Amino acid sequence: MTTPLISKPEGAPEASARLLSTPPRSLAASLLRWEWFLVILIVVVSFVNSLISPFFLEATNLFRTASDFMELGLMMLPMTFIIITTGSVDLAVASTLGMSASFMGWLFNLGVNIWLAAGAALLLGTLAGLVNGLLITRIKLPVLVVTLATFALYRGIAYVLLGDQAARGYPAAFTYLGQGKIGGTPVPFSMLLFGVLALVFGLVLHKTAFGRQLYAIGSNEEACRYSGVPVDRIKLIIFTLSGFMAALAGIVLAARFGSTRPDIGTGLELDVITATVLGGVDISGGTGTMVGAVLSLVLIGILRFGMSLVNIQGQVQGIVIGLLLILAIFLPRLGRSLGGGFKLSRGAVLGSVVALVVALLFGGFFSWSRNLVLVTPEPTPAPPTATPLPAVVLKPTPTPVALPPTPTPRPSPTPLPTATPAPTTDETSEAPAVTPTPTEPPKPVEEMIEIPAGPFTFGSDETEPNESPAQTLELPAYQIDRFEVTNDDFTLFVNATGYQTEAEKKGAKKNWRTEAEGNGNHPVVRVTWNDAQAFCAWLGKRLPTEQEWEKAARGEQGNLFPWGNTFDASKANLKASGIRGTVAVGSFPGGASPYGVEDMAGNVWEWTADPYQGYPGSSYVDEFYSDELKVTRGGGWFDDEPQARASNRSAAAPDSANDDLGFRCVK
Repeated sequence: MTTPLISKPEGAPEASARLLSTPPRSLAASLLRWEWFLVILIVVVSFVNSLISPFFLEATNLFRTASDFMELGLMMLPMTFIIITTGSVDLAVASTLGMSASFMGWLFNLGVNIWLAAGAALLLGTLAGLVNGLLITRIKLPVLVVTLATFALYRGIAYVLLGDQAARGYPAAFTYLGQGKIGGTPVPFSMLLFGVLALVFGLVLHKTAFGRQLYAIGSNEEACRYSGVPVDRIKLIIFTLSGFMAALAGIVLAARFGSTRPDIGTGLELDVITATVLGGVDISGGTGTMVGAVLSLVLIGILRFGMSLVNIQGQVQGIVIGLLLILAIFLPRLGRSLGGGFKLSRGAVLGSVVALVVALLFGGFFSWSRNLVLVTPEPTPAPPTATPLPAVVLKPTPTPVALPPTPTPRPSPTPLPTATPAPTTDETSEAPAVTPTPTEPPKPVEEMIEIPAGPFTFGSDETEPNESPAQTLELPAYQIDRFEVTNDDFTLFVNATGYQTEAEKKGAKKNWRTEAEGNGNHPVVRVTWNDAQAFCAWLGKRLPTEQEWEKAARGEQGNLFPWGNTFDASKANLKASGIRGTVAVGSFPGGASPYGVEDMAGNVWEWTADPYQGYPGSSYVDEFYSDELKVTRGGGWFDDEPQARASNRSAAAPDSANDDLGFRCVK
């Protein structure tokens, strides 16, 4: 008699039949356990947030906060399926998001219609998930090994596609996916999208045979195989679905940002896993509910919002999220070790709340002490003090007019030094000996414009929330460069000082020299914030503050655009011009500001001296507010109307060195 290589477990059909017939936990039972625990934590954190800021409970702020976490929620839905079924996690979700969004941006930069590019991104994300599933089900590689490998692979592909560039200028119909509101309400469209999909995923998990199979596989995979459950096919489906949802999240995130960079979504995998496990989905598989996962998403959202209110940095917020993940894994196991599964006891609730508050306080203290002791800011000239006056509300942007043809750019010639005529005499005599005097290296010919002291409109209440509140400020007189600093100007600086840009020191293949060849009168690009600071300091100048830059661009009357209140693509080097690169400074004289400052819209973004933070009096909290980012202004050659507005704000890391980022100086 031949002994079978694999013996069938005793009672396998009966065990799998029980697993398939009844989910491990009913919704009613779940709501009496972990989900109520989450509700209590949500109430506690919301109460703390309301004490920190009176603006927290405003509907507008709550919905804005929610919109920041919809992409996280979209990836959390299939992650719930994966953890319940496999007892493991998909580490590649954020990289799949980044690769798909970068592919879309790459296609868009090539001129492909944005909707076709988005469809291609969805296909790529689905294919990425399918590859993960095939490696897991056909090659039989462990889930963590596969997704860790593709975590690096997919992010690397994103950087290959976009490099150090960014895709910008998406049409308004597309950005509505991430920025749009439903029917004039503060409810984001992305929230509606997530709500519908969460309902669908929840019904599939709790009310269908497919959902019961997920629970059964997670509880006893071997028994399910013997009962004829298509385990590998189901795993392949859920990993493919995870790739599709990650791509969808990438599209929504790119629409919300209005741009795509290859690092988009970096680090979100930790938040996705935490949100899922904190929702009661057991990391060992077989248990969990969609209701709990959604509640944990709400908890993480308001917790991050609260930490932002007290200026806790993103790195420290990551520490708190990591502590939450440990808490979410530890507490259920502690409860089970005590017997009878995890039950909602007063001790457990108290201990969890205390742990949460301690984590928050630790994060706040760490952030405060780091800013106090470890961070030594570089000395910069003090900006002029602005005196706030009564708020001024800007008029809505008029409907854009039809675009006239773009005129041929005119180069702005650099004035030549005036020659000194030789002395003339009627008598022939020997010239006296002259001792040569050392000459200083040449410096750029300065062409600066005086901005008079007086009030001006700063910010806007009618556009992006990070530009509010609109207010009237008053600045003392100052001077600002009429044009952006050019490659010729920067060459004189380098020749005189021997300066090396940060990109050159890093050995980057592309630096300011590669862009300057044949473009002497174009704005210098691929210079970091420190490079710009060094150039300005060489001339006894500095970078402008946001207030100085905006006043020079808008004039005292508060124009929406440097040239007026109506958008006109012929007045700036923007995407609509079709040039797809920088042009000589001064090529669009019709786009000059009321003071005569040129190129303050388009051509290149411009560094300012200020960190990216909210304006005083604003209740809006941007997750990217940070002293470690610097504000950039003006829009670049690949941007559209929104970025051309004089009040528009963007931000970049100080070490950014892009081909659409330059600067001008003030004194």
